[in-house]
Amino acid sequence: MAKILLVEDDLMLLKLVCQNLRARFHVVDAVGNADDARDYLENSEFDLVIMDWCLPGKAGLSGVDLCSIYRDRGGQAPVLFLTGQTDIDDKTAGFNAGADDYLCKPFDMKELLLRVDSLLRRPAARKSEVLRAGELSIEARSGRVRFRGSEIILQPREMALLEFLMRHPDTVYEPTDLLAKVWDTDSDASEVALRTCISNIRKKLGLTDRRSIIESVHGRGYRFNSK
Repeated sequence: MAKILLVEDDLMLLKLVCQNLRARFHVVDAVGNADDARDYLENSEFDLVIMDWCLPGKAGLSGVDLCSIYRDRGGQAPVLFLTGQTDIDDKTAGFNAGADDYLCKPFDMKELLLRVDSLLRRPAARKSEVLRAGELSIEARSGRVRFRGSEIILQPREMALLEFLMRHPDTVYEPTDLLAKVWDTDSDASEVALRTCISNIRKKLGLTDRRSIIESVHGRGYRFNSK
C-alpha cells in the first residue's frame, strides 16, 4: 500500500488510473489542476506523485513548476510525469526539476503500473512484498492475508490499514495520523470509521481483545504488536 497523489486534468484518464491504482490497494488523492496539486503537496505526505505536464490553474503553474517547488521545499517522494511532451529538451527540463520517471501519452496501463511498482521499490521507498508477524502474513501486491493457516478476506481499507500498521510495528499512532495515512486526504472519514475498521479486522482474525494484534493504547491511539 502506498499513498499516491495523482494530478491529471483529463477526467476520464484520471478515473481510469485511479481505478487501477486502487485495485492494487493504493490510497489515491486525485486532483485535476495545479492549484489543488500545490495545496496537496504542501499539506500532505505521499509515497509517490504521478503528475501531468500541462495543467490548468489560476497560478499558471505547469507540472514541471510544481515538481521544482516540491523538491525545493524538501519533498522526497518519487515523481512520475504523464505527458504528451516527447522532445528531449522537455524531458531534460522535467528531470532537472526533480522528476524520477517519464511516461508519454498514450500509454499502456500495464506499463504505468510497472513503473509505479519500480518507483516504489527504489531505496528511498523500498517496501517488502510479503509481511509476516507470527502466524499472520500479508502479500502486499495480491492483497492475500493468511492467519493461522487460513486465508482472511479483508476489504481494501482494512487491508491498507493492516498493511500500514504491520510496516510500522510497535509504534503508537494517534487516530488522526492513521486517518491521514490510510484514507484519502479529502475523505470525511472520522475516528468512528477508524474504530469500525479496526474492529472488523479483529473480528475477521478472531481476535476481539483490545490488546490483540492491533492494540488500543488508552488516550493515545493504536499500535501493531509484533510479538
